[in-house]
Amino acid sequence: MNEILSLLSGGWNYILAGLAVVAALAASYFGGKKVGNVQTQAKADVTAAKVESAQVSAVAEKQKENVKVVKDVQTNNSALSDDAARDKLRQSSFNRPE
Repeated sequence: MNEILSLLSGGWNYILAGLAVVAALAASYFGGKKVGNVQTQAKADVTAAKVESAQVSAVAEKQKENVKVVKDVQTNNSALSDDAARDKLRQSSFNRPE
């Protein structure tokens, strides 16, 4: 009888140890799954940030070109005499006879 009781008491330890191992594996699986989801989201965020950065750079470059064109036009217009400026306005595509 003592042998059976000692076997059962020793067996419970093995059963509890086995359950602890199963719980540890389950926690590891679900924890790893969460980390994988976070890493996937982080990669998507980095890609979106790179795209946005490229768009901002393109806009800044276009604005820089526009400012250069405007400054060139202002320089050309300031170099014109009054008669030449009037003549330029008359020949402009924006000057329509009414």
